[in-house]
Amino acid sequence: MPHHPRFMKTLLQHPALPPLLTGLLLALCAPGWGLYPLAWVGLVPLLVHTWHATPRQAALRFFLAGCMYHLMVLHWLMTNVFWAGGWAFTAYAALSIALSLVYWLPLGALFAWMRPRLHPWTAAPALACLWAAMEMLQARLFTGFGWAALGYWQGPGIYAVQWAALGGVTLVGLFIVLVNALLAQAWRERKFRMPGIAAALALTALVHVGGYAMLKEPEFGEEPYRAGIYQSNYPQEMKWDRSFFVEMVERAAEMSATLAQYEPVDLFVWPEALVMDDLGVPSVGDPVRALTRSTGVPLFTGISRLSPESRRYRNSAVLVDAEGEEAGHYDKLHYVPFGEYVPFHEYLTFLSAFVPAGGGADPGDGPVVIPNGGRGLGPLICFEVLFSPMSLDLRDLGADFLVVVTNLAWFGASSAIPQEFELARMRAIETRLPLVHASNTGVSGVIDPYGRFESIAFFEGYNGQLVEWRVSPMQQIMRRGIGSVPVPLPAEQALPAGPRYFPWMALAAAALLVLVALVRPRQAAPAS
Repeated sequence: MPHHPRFMKTLLQHPALPPLLTGLLLALCAPGWGLYPLAWVGLVPLLVHTWHATPRQAALRFFLAGCMYHLMVLHWLMTNVFWAGGWAFTAYAALSIALSLVYWLPLGALFAWMRPRLHPWTAAPALACLWAAMEMLQARLFTGFGWAALGYWQGPGIYAVQWAALGGVTLVGLFIVLVNALLAQAWRERKFRMPGIAAALALTALVHVGGYAMLKEPEFGEEPYRAGIYQSNYPQEMKWDRSFFVEMVERAAEMSATLAQYEPVDLFVWPEALVMDDLGVPSVGDPVRALTRSTGVPLFTGISRLSPESRRYRNSAVLVDAEGEEAGHYDKLHYVPFGEYVPFHEYLTFLSAFVPAGGGADPGDGPVVIPNGGRGLGPLICFEVLFSPMSLDLRDLGADFLVVVTNLAWFGASSAIPQEFELARMRAIETRLPLVHASNTGVSGVIDPYGRFESIAFFEGYNGQLVEWRVSPMQQIMRRGIGSVPVPLPAEQALPAGPRYFPWMALAAAALLVLVALVRPRQAAPAS
C-alpha cells in the first residue's frame, strides 16, 4: 500500500485524535482497568491541542473527549438490554452524549474564551476551578449524576483521596486537573516550560505526601462493634419471582444464625432486595423475628415496606431488634431516574414500559439515624451513595457509621460493581465515618474512615466461587459470602464543613474568574 504512510500521518494529525486519546486515558483510570495514575497526565493531549484554540474548536474537542470518556466508563449501562431491550443502548448513548454536551462542551468553550483574557499564571488554576465547578453542577443538576468524577478513581491509591476529608471528591479532581493544566501550559508556552513542569511535580508530590500524613490507623475501642454481613449472590431473576421470596429470607436467616455460632456479631446486615416483601407478611417476617430472638442480635436489612399512609410499597431498610420488633426504618429518598421512577411520567407515559422496576415507589420523608448498641447507624440505599450531601447530613444528625445496602445484580459482573464501591469509599473518607457495605452481588465488607477496606469475601458471577483469600475457617466450610467484620469508631474531621462547602467555593471562584475575564482585554498569545 504505497499511500499507507501518508494515511497514517494524516490520521495521527487528525484534530479528533488528542481528544479521543484523553477520553481513553481517563477512562482507563476507572475500575475495570484500574490504571488510576494515568489521570494525572490523561488530560494533557486534549489541553495541549486546545490551549490556543478558538472557543468553537475547544468546545468540539472537549465534547469528543467527554463522549469517549463516558461511553467507556458507563458501558455497564448496556447490561440493561436484558431488562429493557434495545432501549438500553439508546439510553446509554443518550446519557453519555448529554453529559458531554451539557458539561464538557461548555467547559471547553468557556476556558478557550477566558484563557487569553487572564494573566498567564492564572490560566491553569482557572481551568482547575472551572472543572471543579463543572463536576459540582453535574453532581447536583437534573437530580444529579456525578458518577464519573475524576477523583473517585484514585481510591486504590489511598493517599490522594485523603484530601476528600477537606474538600470532598471535588478537591481531589481539582488537584488532578491543575497538574494536567500545568503540564499542558509547559508544553505550549516556552517561558512556562520549566516552572510549569516543576509546579506540576511539586503539586503531585504535595498531594500524595499530604495524603500520607493524613492517613491514620482506625480505632475500635476495647470491645469492637462487629457487623455480620451477608452477601446473598442471588441473580436478579430470583428477586422478582414470588416463589423465591420466602426461600431467600429463610436461607439468609439460616446463614446468619450459623455465623453467630462461630463469630461474635453485634448487628446482622443484609443487602437491598433480599427481603422482597413487607415484614408484616408472616412467611417473610417470621424467619427474621426468629433469627433476632434466637441469637439476641439485631438485624438491619433492605425490605419492600408497605407504607401505611399510601398503601404503596417503598424501597426501605429496617432495623429489627433482639426482641423481633421494628426499632427503626428508613425509606429511600433518592430514586434512580428512569430506573426506579419516570420523571414527568404524566407526559412520558410510554417510558413506563421500559423502566425495569416499573417505577412508582414512594420516596421517604427525610434522613434518619437509627441507634443500636451504643452506635448511630446512618442508612443509605444503593444509588444514594452517589450523593455526598446525604452522607454528610447523616454525620451531622449523629451517625457514627454508615450502612450502604445495595443490589447491583441488574448489571451482572460488569464494572458497575467496583465503580459503585469507589463511590462508597469516597463517602467514608469525606465523612470520616466507617461504612458497612452490604451488597447482593460484588463487594461486601467494612470501609474504615480513611478508605481502607476489610472484606468478607469476593465472588465471581453467581456460582459461589470464592476468589478472595482472606476467608475464615467458618467461611471455608459454608462457602458463602458471610462474615463478621469489626466496625471502627468514627474519626475526627479535620475540617468538618470542608467537604460540604468546598464545591460551592469552587463554583464561586469559577464565577469570579469569569467576571475577571469579562473586564480584562484579550492578551497576545505567548511564544510556543
